[in-house]
Amino acid sequence: MSASRLEFDDMPILGVNGIDISYEQHGAGPQLVMAHGFTTCTDEWRLSLLPLAANHRLLLYDIRGHGDTTAPAERSAYSIETFAADQRALMLKLGIERAHIGGMSMGGMIALRFGLDYPQMVSSLLLCDTTAGNGQSDGEAGCFENMMKKYDSGMEHIAEKHGLRELAERMIAWSQANDPHYADDPQRDIARQRLARMSLQGFLGALRAIHDRPDMVARLGEVRAPTLVLVGEWDSFLASARLAHQAIEGSRFVLIRRAGHATPIWRPQAFQRAVAEFLDAVEAGRPVGGEFEL
Repeated sequence: MSASRLEFDDMPILGVNGIDISYEQHGAGPQLVMAHGFTTCTDEWRLSLLPLAANHRLLLYDIRGHGDTTAPAERSAYSIETFAADQRALMLKLGIERAHIGGMSMGGMIALRFGLDYPQMVSSLLLCDTTAGNGQSDGEAGCFENMMKKYDSGMEHIAEKHGLRELAERMIAWSQANDPHYADDPQRDIARQRLARMSLQGFLGALRAIHDRPDMVARLGEVRAPTLVLVGEWDSFLASARLAHQAIEGSRFVLIRRAGHATPIWRPQAFQRAVAEFLDAVEAGRPVGGEFEL
C-alpha cells in the first residue's frame, strides 16, 4: 500500500465539536481509531500504522491544535477531556459507534480518557508510550516538561518569548546533552519540522492540556475493556506503563526492546506485531493478559 505524501495532501475535513478536524480512513474490517502524540500529526506515523489497515478499518486524525485541524486561540479550548470529546464527535459523525481505541503519548492519554468517559464506545484500549498520571501524582522524573523546567524556565515560556524555532533548538540541545540514546533516535532530525508545522496557539494550548492533564491513576481499576499497555524500554514512561498494567485487570503488557519514546517510529514492525496480535486475541475472544517483550 503506497503512502506517499502527495497522496494525502487533501485529507478530508469534518466540522465537529466547534472545530474542523482533518482525518483519513484506510482498510476494511473492525474499526481501529488511533490518536497521535504532542507536536506530531497524522503524517508522521501514517507509514507505521498503515499495515494495520490490512485487517481493520483504520481512522487517523489530527488532534485539535495539530496538523490541518483547527487551532483555537483560547487556551481554555484545550484539555485532555476536550480532545476525547472531539474524537467522540468525529467518530459519531462518521457513523462509528464502537471501536478499538488507541493512542501514543498524549494520544494515549486521550485514549484512556475516552475509555473512562465513553466506555460503551470501546471494544479495546491501546495505551502506547503514555501515562495515566500527571507530573505531581506519578513522580515522572523523566517527563520532558518537568526536566525542561529544571533546564530552563519551561517550554511555555521559551515558546512565548523566543518562538517555536528557538524552542526546537533548545529541545535538540537538551536531548543531545541528557538522552544517552539520542544518537539512535529516529526522531532526532525532525524536531524542527514538527514545530515548524504548528501554530504558536496550537502548541501552547496542547502543552497546557498536557500540563493540566487529569490524574487518572485512581480510575485505572474502572477500565473493563481488554487493554494493551505498550512501551519502549528506554521510555521515561516505563514505570507509569507498568503501573497501568498492574492496575488494569487482565491487561497485556508489551515491552519493546531497543526503543525510546514513540515506539511506532523507533521500531514500527515490532509495534505493528504487538498491536496485531493483541487485536487478534480480542476479536477471537481470547484472554489478552500477560507480559511480553519484542
